[in-house]
Amino acid sequence: MKLKIIITNQNKDIIFKGNPLNLPIKYLDIKKKSVELFDDEEPCIIHQSYAIQKLVDGFLNQFKGVEVSELSINDLTESYSFIDIENIKDMYITIKR
Repeated sequence: MKLKIIITNQNKDIIFKGNPLNLPIKYLDIKKKSVELFDDEEPCIIHQSYAIQKLVDGFLNQFKGVEVSELSINDLTESYSFIDIENIKDMYITIKR
């Protein structure tokens, strides 16, 4: 994935900057996705990695071909609740290609 995500707060402080696959993701959501994909309630690292990829891919699909700069995360149509950042709904996202 050649994208870079930047998540900032209202003061424009950078909360996260990096590869989308490195986003902090709630383990419960990884586990739910693993159950959905593999019927595996105790996912191994391979299943965890694949579940993370699917969560992130689903999230990023809403931005295909669209330039995103300081978009309010609260305005997004796809779920962002799997991202483990406190008060994520109050943050802003920029995607660099």
